[in-house]
Amino acid sequence: MKCIFCDNKNDAKSIEHIVPESFGNNFYTLPKGAVCDDCNSRFSTFEGKALTNSVFAMERARLGVVTKKGKNSKGKVNELIIEGDKNFRKTYLTIKGIDQNNSRNYDSEKRTIQVVVPAFDKSEVATSKLLLSIGLESIYKSQNKIFSKYDFTDMKNYLTTKENQDWPFTTSEYEIGKFKSVPTFYDKYRLKKAHCKLTILEFDDDTLIFQFDFGGISMMINLLNRKLDWFKELIKKDKQAQIYPEHYRTKLGIKEV
Repeated sequence: MKCIFCDNKNDAKSIEHIVPESFGNNFYTLPKGAVCDDCNSRFSTFEGKALTNSVFAMERARLGVVTKKGKNSKGKVNELIIEGDKNFRKTYLTIKGIDQNNSRNYDSEKRTIQVVVPAFDKSEVATSKLLLSIGLESIYKSQNKIFSKYDFTDMKNYLTTKENQDWPFTTSEYEIGKFKSVPTFYDKYRLKKAHCKLTILEFDDDTLIFQFDFGGISMMINLLNRKLDWFKELIKKDKQAQIYPEHYRTKLGIKEV
C-alpha cells in the first residue's frame, strides 16, 4: 500500500488516527499502510506540540478529554500550566502560573477571575501541520472524489519536509461559503460526540478550505497551497479573524486586534 503523504510503498505496523486520540477519537482511523511508519513518526512530533502548547491544551482540559494513555490532559501555554480534572469532569481544571500579566477582572466577593490564555506558544507551525494532516487524511477516508480531484503535492512536500516555508491558517468561526461535512453518517455523529467537526469548502479551483472545530475552537486552512485570496474575503466579514504564523499579517497589512 502507498502512503498518502510520501507515496512510498510500505508495510506500516500502526493504524493512523485521523483526528489524534488525544482529542478523544479512537474510531475514525485509516487502515495500516495508508500512512507509513516514517511519516507517522514524523507527524507525532508536531502533533504533540500542537496539542499541549496551544489553545487546544485549554480546550482539551475544559472538556475533560481522556488522553490516549487514559490520563487527564495536560499542557503549557507560555507561563500557564494547564491540567484537566483527574476524574475527567468537564469544566473542572487546574491552572498554575496565573499572574497580573495573564489575568484580569478579579472579583474578591465572587472569588472569580478572567484568565487570558494565548492561542499559541511557539506552536503555530505545529498546529498548521496538524490541520493539514487531519484535512488530507479525513478526505482520503471519507471523500474519495475530492481526494482524486485535487493536487495535494505542495502540502505533501511541506509535511514530508521537502520544503519548509510556513503554511498559513486562520482562527475564525465565520464561514465564507457553504461548507460540507468531510466524515459521513456514523463517523460524523461519533465525532460530534467527541466535540469535533470536520468540514470543507471548494472556494475556487485553487482553494480547498478545511475547517476543524474542536469544542469552542475553530480553525481554517487551504489544503492546496499558501494563497490567501480566501482569507482576504474572510477578513472583510470577520474583523476579528487572525492569521498565523504572525508574519503573514505583515504581508497582508493586518493589524493586531
